[in-house]
Amino acid sequence: MKFFYSSIIVVLFLLSIFDLIVGLINDAVNFLNSAIGSKVASRKIIMSFASLGILLGAVLSSGMMEVARKGVFDPSYFYFSDIIFIFLAVMISDIILLDIFNTLGLPTSTTVSMVFCLLGGAFSIAIIKMSSPLNNEPFHHLTLYIKTEKTLTISIGIFLSIIISFISGSFIHYFIRYLFGFEYENKLKHVGVIWTAISLSCMTYFLIIRGLHSTFQGFINNNLTGFSLFIQHFIKCIHHNFFIFLIILFLTWTIIAKIFVSLGYNILKFVVLYGTFSLAMAFAGNDLVNFIGIPIAGIQSYKIWIKAGSPPPEKFNMKGLSGNVKVPSIILIIAGMIMIITLWFSKKTKNITSTEINLSRQNEGSEKFLSNSFSRGIVRFFLYFGKSFFKLFPKRFLVKIEKNFKQKKIQKKENIAFDLVRASANLTISSILISIATVKKLPLSTTFVTFMVSMGTSLSDRAWDRESAVYRISGVLKVIRGWFLTGFMAFIISGIIASFLYFFKEWALYSLIFLILFVFYKSYKKYHQKKRQKEKPFFDIIVNIPIETTLNKTFYIFKTILEYIEEMYKSSIEGITQENFKTLQYSRNIFLKLKENFKNIQNTLIQVIRNTKTSKTTYGIIYLHIYNKTKDIIESSDIITNHTLFHVINSHTPLKYKQKKNLLILENLMIEHFHIIKKITINKNLQKIQFPCTIQNKILNKIEEQMNQQVMGIISQKYGKKNTLLMLDILLQSKKITKSIKDIILLYKKNISSKKDASFIIF
Repeated sequence: MKFFYSSIIVVLFLLSIFDLIVGLINDAVNFLNSAIGSKVASRKIIMSFASLGILLGAVLSSGMMEVARKGVFDPSYFYFSDIIFIFLAVMISDIILLDIFNTLGLPTSTTVSMVFCLLGGAFSIAIIKMSSPLNNEPFHHLTLYIKTEKTLTISIGIFLSIIISFISGSFIHYFIRYLFGFEYENKLKHVGVIWTAISLSCMTYFLIIRGLHSTFQGFINNNLTGFSLFIQHFIKCIHHNFFIFLIILFLTWTIIAKIFVSLGYNILKFVVLYGTFSLAMAFAGNDLVNFIGIPIAGIQSYKIWIKAGSPPPEKFNMKGLSGNVKVPSIILIIAGMIMIITLWFSKKTKNITSTEINLSRQNEGSEKFLSNSFSRGIVRFFLYFGKSFFKLFPKRFLVKIEKNFKQKKIQKKENIAFDLVRASANLTISSILISIATVKKLPLSTTFVTFMVSMGTSLSDRAWDRESAVYRISGVLKVIRGWFLTGFMAFIISGIIASFLYFFKEWALYSLIFLILFVFYKSYKKYHQKKRQKEKPFFDIIVNIPIETTLNKTFYIFKTILEYIEEMYKSSIEGITQENFKTLQYSRNIFLKLKENFKNIQNTLIQVIRNTKTSKTTYGIIYLHIYNKTKDIIESSDIITNHTLFHVINSHTPLKYKQKKNLLILENLMIEHFHIIKKITINKNLQKIQFPCTIQNKILNKIEEQMNQQVMGIISQKYGKKNTLLMLDILLQSKKITKSIKDIILLYKKNISSKKDASFIIF
């Protein structure tokens, strides 16, 4: 039995390394997004500032933690075996949950995950102990095991932090943007200096309170050293002379900012990098112990049990664990180094940061999230509310305000998600809110605050316009839903794992180790599959080049689309004639991949046409027409793949022999047509093509003939309703595909090939 619990301690130690990695991947979004989104510096410089903050936070960390994570449960009501099972369940559940969210690219709260994992594990073990024949305790005794008041306080704090952060970010940044405008460079000498002094003062106070106060408060009455005693007196002095300290900070940073501005340096860059450093330091100094605290508490429990002579673990009470657990400094420094290595080399951090940047970006681009009825309702409500509200103000007043919210045209071309003003506002407002919560000892999630502040500032900057509002709101709601789902899932998963360990012990441990390895393998495989799909699209569109070159490159695009349409069409006809579900599913998957890649063209359509010079508007018109015809081909393919698959899935009446024969004849003609067009794209010569084209006429005539046969079959009641509608869909969409291809070729022959400069070709 001693070997079994020793094995659990080893597993806890190994899991703490994994937890550090997945935790850092998730929480990196808190201190990286403002710097990355504004492109304040190269990624290496940003990561260097963040790494320095993490390392300093780890070095200064006190290493003290509450064993039950802010008193979620009382260890004195549990035995050694219970505590070990709870801790192991917490680590396994936390790693699995965070890895799932990291793979999906959604930020969540490591604090919430840890708290509710502890709560779920302790709750399940407590219920088992209370309901056992030896105890048979009433249900209300659960409050002795679980500190429900503390749990409720944490839950309320989470909910309030989401609302307060969003409102604060929206209102505060609205006035900041009004003062700066989007053409902020000219205002750096005056408004910029004042805002810089305010920002750096707030973040310095945040650094001291969140970074040093929380760090050294664990040393009170615990062998204070000279340095830590000095820090304690320094912090007390700040609390007693709060306003004087802030005024000194403000004046100091004003002088420094004035000097840098006079030298021609953009001081907002320093604000953003300083904020990145301070948030990273606070994260490491306070949240680092969250990831390794549970394993350290497990080791401490094991030492207490061994010191007591290794009594029966099911009967040894853990009163000795009610105090604080000291984490050695060397372990914290090693943990900090692991997090820094993860920050630099993990590619999943980019996946998570992209979610927040996508939702808050100022420039145009594809939306990551789809709209839903709730987000559409919110947008309609605020549109109506906005019209009514702004009627209360004079038009001159509104026009004057609107001037400061005109966006900078150059910014869009630079492909920056948002400017330095908003980046500095994100960091400053987040620092203020987290500092207030720390001083008031309110439970708070750093992830929730930084994310919602970022969403609020993007709303103030009009990044959520009528073109994108429903998608952005839908994305924010999805992330928030994921946060609450984190707590629920953590509670359930941890409770199940703890119960499993309690009853099956060794077998449960081996099974759970296998589960973790399996989850990581599947997550790794899924992530790299998605990565390969993104890295190897069917085609790319380059928008920052002349339209003539773009038209030349679209020639390859049309050839690629034809290849996939051919494969999809062939699979659909073979699948429906043979009633082969797998073939039809394969056809549908091909179409979905094609549709996803075609979004590259759809999302850049406007940008490509904007590159058209006034003297060459014809090229822009041609590109638009070709885009529309290609879109028609893809929409027709959508109907064919969807309806054939739907017909077989629902086990509708199979096609008649005559219908199958007609479709196979049509398939051969369509494939021949695709081959001819592909040869044309390879040779890049349409001069010898004669219209009307023979193969196209054959296809259209055959479709008309088959439609007439279908009508006769309906009159004679030879065909059923479902297979008749399916045949009509296939025939009509095949006709549309053929005509669209013909229109594209005609468009080229008429408008481009006759011109002298025919060195490029379209589609």
